[in-house]
Amino acid sequence: MKSLVNRETEMRISGNKLDWLGKGIYFWAHDPRRALEWAGERPQSADSPGVVGGIIQLGRCLNLTERASIDAIRGAYLDLKHARKNANPPQAMPVNRKKARYLDNDVMETLHIIRDNEGLEPYDSIIGYFAEGAPIYRTAGLRHQNHLQICVRNPTNILGWFLPKMDDTIAW
Repeated sequence: MKSLVNRETEMRISGNKLDWLGKGIYFWAHDPRRALEWAGERPQSADSPGVVGGIIQLGRCLNLTERASIDAIRGAYLDLKHARKNANPPQAMPVNRKKARYLDNDVMETLHIIRDNEGLEPYDSIIGYFAEGAPIYRTAGLRHQNHLQICVRNPTNILGWFLPKMDDTIAW
């Protein structure tokens, strides 16, 4: 982590088909504690999990809390479904399985292909709300691991790195 903060190494773009927002560099917005929990769950970092913060300029951002963005993603889903149905031979749609977001990933990547084919500028980043974990109480809509996630597709929009303060205080 220190080598990243000191700019001795670079963060790699994830191309993992499990990633729900598609290819990019992923951040938990405002929640380094959740990021550390996630890092500790990964076998390759379970012995020494760590978290870095990013100073991010969102740029052209696909904001999944906005209706227009949701409509665009729905359109990409319909295009993907049509393309797979009409392929020779027809192809089955991918399926999301718990944290393995195969369908979401393909839909997001389809959206980027559509934008490129239409001559539209690519998104620099994507921000979305992810409901995760058990409900915080019976019948609750809030879940224990809910979070805002940022996927940076254009690494030049990460202006810098830092080691975040890891405490549970809430700044008002």
